[in-house]
Amino acid sequence: MELNIRKVSTDWEEMPTGLTYMIIGQPKTGKTTATSSWSPKGQEGVLMLDTDLGSDFVDGANTVTITSLNAPVREKTIDGKVVKENGKPVLEVIPPIERGHCIRSGKNKGEPLETYSMIEVYLYLKDNWDKLPYDTIVIDTLGQVNRWIEDVVTQELGISEMGEGQWGADWGKARKKHLDVVKRFQELVKQKGANLVLVVHSKTSTLTDGKVQLMPELPRGLAYGLTASADVIGYTTASKDDEKYYISFLSYDERTVGSRLRPLAQKTLPFNYKAIENEVLSFKPDKE
Repeated sequence: MELNIRKVSTDWEEMPTGLTYMIIGQPKTGKTTATSSWSPKGQEGVLMLDTDLGSDFVDGANTVTITSLNAPVREKTIDGKVVKENGKPVLEVIPPIERGHCIRSGKNKGEPLETYSMIEVYLYLKDNWDKLPYDTIVIDTLGQVNRWIEDVVTQELGISEMGEGQWGADWGKARKKHLDVVKRFQELVKQKGANLVLVVHSKTSTLTDGKVQLMPELPRGLAYGLTASADVIGYTTASKDDEKYYISFLSYDERTVGSRLRPLAQKTLPFNYKAIENEVLSFKPDKE
């Protein structure tokens, strides 16, 4: 076998694919609205995996509501009697329409809402991606996904809350599960030439050497693991001056923000996909 060494040549005349964007920001800084159109095709190219019902009021968004990490189960019954096997109740997955959620607005307000688990959605997308019209997956938000994972871990370890595990076993297990979930979606978009957008709230209360650290609102080890795996990390803000939203890729020691894409590095832009696309496609590298 010979080793094929590839010389990298970046073409900024087309948008790169297979990327992971991480969008960090305070609540209500336009993250859900902007990412619902994070595609060259606008909203038509984006599938929102909504973990906290944040997209319910974003007109035109293509949304799947997710309410758990794993599919919820219940005891199987026939004619009102619990079905048992070897003396134990048989469990069945609760149908998506029966998981206890209702549509919150629109003409179908109050009717049952089909909800899914992260694993169910991932497996569906893996098997059916080529039949779908999307080129971007948005997970909004990672904070809610992490809460589900921590609930699973505490149950598995038989503890009442995170922090009770011996030698940090609970935090390590939760971090590994979360990174694995994200990795699965990252591998999917790389295989399909699509993009992944991870939305997470920001945490600004951590002080190190007297400086405020800007990080995702996630456990520290998990936050570092996720940011290390992202290609583009932007911080969103709402301007008091013009009442518009902006995204910053300005990177320095106190911020887990930045971009592997040269056209976006150290830039602050209007917070919308079109502005990102224009910045990349108009980039002219310096001649050496």
